[in-house]
Amino acid sequence: MARIHLIDGEKGGVGKSLFTRVMVQYAIDKKLEHALVDADMTNQDVKRFYNYAVDAEFSEAVNKGDRADIIFELARNKPVIVNLPANVFPLVNNWIKKGRLLEVADKYGVDICKWFVCDGGFESIDLFYQSMNLHKDKMLHVFVRNLGKTDDWSFLEDDATYQDLQAKYKNILQIIDFPLLYPGDRYFIDSKKFRFDAPDIEETMPIMSQQRLSTFLEDSHCAIENTQLWAKDQQPKKKDAVKLQAGVGG
Repeated sequence: MARIHLIDGEKGGVGKSLFTRVMVQYAIDKKLEHALVDADMTNQDVKRFYNYAVDAEFSEAVNKGDRADIIFELARNKPVIVNLPANVFPLVNNWIKKGRLLEVADKYGVDICKWFVCDGGFESIDLFYQSMNLHKDKMLHVFVRNLGKTDDWSFLEDDATYQDLQAKYKNILQIIDFPLLYPGDRYFIDSKKFRFDAPDIEETMPIMSQQRLSTFLEDSHCAIENTQLWAKDQQPKKKDAVKLQAGVGG
């Protein structure tokens, strides 16, 4: 079964592009066949590092209504990682609704998972709630708690809406933690346009920074792997998915 991995978060600055790059590197390191789509046409933070990424655009313009369809066409053959831009929620939902994507995807053996990257702010959490309630049991969701933005998420455990969603959608919702990458370490690799697997990292990056980067990638990859949404031999369908605390701090 092929899967569309939508990396969402709706707000700018919550860590979508960084999480997308980590997921891409996970697929590369695990030698998992995949396609990559960068739908952020104004700031292609992912394509800048992985130049095999394909462009897609979500737009209200009549003559651009089909420019996101490449995502589904690619997904018919292999899993697709999609980096979504900020403030695209209505446009993505319109594309899904008008193209009856969920019905078509089911017909062709493709399922959809939204990895919702959250910074811990009220607006970010509320947008996650909206996404869950809109798609209900028709789309897998992974709630990605970005520890680089908020390191203590205990406040959310007492939130009634959060508790209700976990109970109501326990078969389609997973929760993982996305560890902190030190700003200075990220600045180093970003300023030099290094991929996470760039050989130059070992030659030019300070040793302690290398170790922190290695730990960050190990913890991130562990969180992604524990969802089993990339497992070669067992890609769980919606009814088989389980809520899971994964990664560090979970």
